Amino acid sequence: MARVPASKQKDSGVPAQAAVAVTGDGDRLALAGALDIVTLAEARIALKKWSKQGSSRSLDLAGLERLDTPGALFLCGLRDKGVELAGIRDEHRALLDLICGLDLEPLPKVDSVPRWRQIVIELGKGAHDARHEAFDLISFVGRAATWTAGALIHPSRLRPASISRHVAETGIKALPIVGLMAVMIAVVLGYQGVAQLRPFGGEDYTINLVAVSVLREMGVLITAIMVAGRSGSAFAAEIGVMQTREEVDALKVMGIEPMHVLVVPRVIALVITLPLLAFFADIMGLVGGAAISQVLLNVSPTQYMARLPSIVDGSDLFVGLFKAPVFAFFIAAIGCMHGLRVSGSAESVGQETTRAVVKSIFLVIVLDAAFSVLFERLGI
Repeated sequence: MARVPASKQKDSGVPAQAAVAVTGDGDRLALAGALDIVTLAEARIALKKWSKQGSSRSLDLAGLERLDTPGALFLCGLRDKGVELAGIRDEHRALLDLICGLDLEPLPKVDSVPRWRQIVIELGKGAHDARHEAFDLISFVGRAATWTAGALIHPSRLRPASISRHVAETGIKALPIVGLMAVMIAVVLGYQGVAQLRPFGGEDYTINLVAVSVLREMGVLITAIMVAGRSGSAFAAEIGVMQTREEVDALKVMGIEPMHVLVVPRVIALVITLPLLAFFADIMGLVGGAAISQVLLNVSPTQYMARLPSIVDGSDLFVGLFKAPVFAFFIAAIGCMHGLRVSGSAESVGQETTRAVVKSIFLVIVLDAAFSVLFERLGI
């Protein structure tokens, strides 16, 4: 095994690298050059067959210029196999004596856990984590509500510029996608309603189905889910990036409360925009219902609008719009909470953003179900 001369390395433009050379034959070999983590694989291959031969073998290390811990560990392994290490330099002897003197034992075998026990452990861990998540959520929601109420009671603490920016980001820029989704949901409801009611001769009631469903449930629910995926994730990502850049810590050092600067403007902005988006979604849903009624039922838009007052009333619109500010508050609070949880890495930003979206959508659906039961009990 030859080593490339340094002069040729310079002439050829190849950077100088450590090399190891094994010379000799029979039971007497010599090792020269550098035996370190870079050249260890070459030395191991060159000495693999030789280390298994005979009992009187000798390896001369007088030409060895550099030796590190992996190389010393390799030489100690050869010594344990009966190879005599000769010509050891003084600067290498101390390292060899240290490494060879270590009591190297294999790691103990880890006992395998039965599958049923793993399931029980995971269930217990999941319940424990869920309990802590619930406590953290309740605590943060309480703090957000307190700071928001304090800002509303004292308007001088509000930040109009920040609130208006978030209103534009979460509301105005979300109008196209919210309107499109509302129309598509109304079209889907219309098609499914006609398909199910036509065999019974009740396809005319599709208008009732679409109008009531959009105003009471689908308009605000689809809007809240879209806002959770769009704005809730944006809140978590923005604040999370500020955490990674230590901007949140800088605010604390300057004596500025992050809840006042980062959380309150986002909560207020989303509480303002989500009811407006839900109302816009209701209008677009009714427009979609008029379009599908024209196509499937031959009901003109004029006839459709004339039937609406006998189908829906103010309570249907109120039920949908009443839920919107509650959904908005929890979506904003959860997004900000997970943004402040970011630990400082890009991976943590992605994880917390994902958790914020999933938790927001889950909580929106749970709250919607609770509101449905409540309004049913109240007869609204």
